[in-house]
Amino acid sequence: MFKKLFGALSGDNKPENKNYEAQTSNDNYENDYEENYQEVEYDPETLHGTHYSVEDFDAEVAERADTWIADERASGENLEEKDIQNIYFNYRREVYTEWNNCDSDQMIRFEHANSLKYSGIQTSGFVKVDDNNLFLEPVHGVDLRTYTAMCLKISAGIDYLEVCKAMGFEPVIWEELNTIWPQRMGEDNSFTVTTLFGQYYAENVTVPQLENLKAEISEEGAANLERIKTDRYFYEELAGARQAAYEYGIDGAQWILDTFGINLADFQSVAMQWMTEQNQNWNSEDIIEFSNYQQEKQKEYAAKFAAEQGGNIADDVNF
Repeated sequence: MFKKLFGALSGDNKPENKNYEAQTSNDNYENDYEENYQEVEYDPETLHGTHYSVEDFDAEVAERADTWIADERASGENLEEKDIQNIYFNYRREVYTEWNNCDSDQMIRFEHANSLKYSGIQTSGFVKVDDNNLFLEPVHGVDLRTYTAMCLKISAGIDYLEVCKAMGFEPVIWEELNTIWPQRMGEDNSFTVTTLFGQYYAENVTVPQLENLKAEISEEGAANLERIKTDRYFYEELAGARQAAYEYGIDGAQWILDTFGINLADFQSVAMQWMTEQNQNWNSEDIIEFSNYQQEKQKEYAAKFAAEQGGNIADDVNF
């Protein structure tokens, strides 16, 4: 029975649990949603419907999940912790879509807003910080926000020695900062440090000590930078071009700088802005459209780079 439940996710089997079948059958669900849709007011922080309490929601999920788990164990199934987590995950989706009569995009937005609570992992755009998080303790008096500001300046092309001088400490301190903070990112299973670093990067944060350090940018570069902040298609084009460049042995970040005047720090900052916006306003149709557009542009630029290099190696191979 347990295998049937999760086989439904890949279409291998239909589950015996009728409620679960309703939430995994996308065509039927979308039809029911369109026919029975009613406007629901959502809490702006949790994205739970305001017509029920979070406690009642969690209790309903637990009741359904625990009943299923008990049946599985009674039938001889040996459930591991990851199996139990997946059962709760699927029933949480089921109850949320039932109680809010919402589409799958709203459900994903809800999952992003509650990712730390229900999965223990942070999602960009919904970072929640515990004041007692040891991973966020300053290193040599430098907190994560300041470390991110330093990274932004260095990624923008400013020599790290200038950054250290402006901060008032020796280069060896930067070396330790640039070892310990990435190490914490790797050790933090909640991804709080990594996600918060990305959020600060998207905000293009700075600190007073570094405000006078400005990366040079041409008039054309400034115009292109403003354009990728507001024109998602232009950003996707450059993202596709950069990836194509790397695949042809070209430094994609340098190519973007040389061709469009946008440095690595600014480009990555905009990339994080778009990702955060996408997480907060999840729309599957838009995501697919932008993904397809980037792939199309990547192919176009790949052909351009291939032509500049005399064609692909495979062009000379006859089959």
